[in-house]
Amino acid sequence: MLGDSPPVSGDESVKPEDTIPAAITDIGCEREINEDRYAVIDSPAGRAWIVCDGMGGSLGGELAAQLAIDAIRRALESRDFDNGEDALRFAIEEANRVIVLRRQNPAFSSMGTTVLGALVQGDEVVITHAGDSRAYLIRDGEIQQLTVDHTYVQELVDRGAIDAEEALSHPQSHVLTRCLGSEPRLDLDAQSFWIWDVAEGEPEDKLLLCSDGLYSLVSDKEIADIVSSVSPQESCVRLVELAKSRGGFDNITLAVLPLGGQLHEEIAEGAKKPVPKRKSERPRVSRARKGPKLTPGVKIALMLILLLMGVLLAGLFVVFSLTN
Repeated sequence: MLGDSPPVSGDESVKPEDTIPAAITDIGCEREINEDRYAVIDSPAGRAWIVCDGMGGSLGGELAAQLAIDAIRRALESRDFDNGEDALRFAIEEANRVIVLRRQNPAFSSMGTTVLGALVQGDEVVITHAGDSRAYLIRDGEIQQLTVDHTYVQELVDRGAIDAEEALSHPQSHVLTRCLGSEPRLDLDAQSFWIWDVAEGEPEDKLLLCSDGLYSLVSDKEIADIVSSVSPQESCVRLVELAKSRGGFDNITLAVLPLGGQLHEEIAEGAKKPVPKRKSERPRVSRARKGPKLTPGVKIALMLILLLMGVLLAGLFVVFSLTN
């Protein structure tokens, strides 16, 4: 992570607005429709923040992103899960299944969407993604990218063919290697982090989730400076305005989440993993029996009566046959 942080100088108190998360989506300056979507979903597994960046032309990308949000919401609310990672994986895989099925319609055969999810439950934060929407950790003016883009140019960077600075301006920078809808089987990256308490005066972390419409036009340092200096709500507005002032050629979506502590890859000593909230069990409803309960003696008597009636009917049938 960003490492140990020294206490912040001064006696600056945390303002109430600094602790309230915020999110925003903007169409940008050149697009006719907004194919980005975000959502905040409260479920038994925790609170999930989701960012999707759709693709696929007119209506295709917009539909894919909305289908993903709706499917993730239904999945998270549908059942209980053992842990946050299982919940987020299941929900995103379900969204992928829905989009793959919808792509069978020729009109939407090329649609898809990136997905980035952060599930917060207690002190645990699970981040899962597919595509090039990113998660950043910001602490006291410093920034660290937590996700790795699933793109062709990122593979070039990993192989050493190009450096990270060249990646954003590369002509194939938006070619994805993973996204929702491209394949029936989705390969997801998932990471778990833990929020540690901090001493008085130490900086607290913020988590930023965003689509590529932001980081393609705004540098990491600019993002860190703005998010560290103003409230989440004002950060969202300023970052969108900055991206639009530089062309805003894509939709812009971001969420800023104050964490109330510092994010680490290990659980804090003495802390306990959160137990997912369980939906209250439905009471068992007994089905009413039809009619009174019959004792064995009554059942035998009824069987004998039915047998005698059968013999009587057979005798009457024989007599009727002989007389005719």
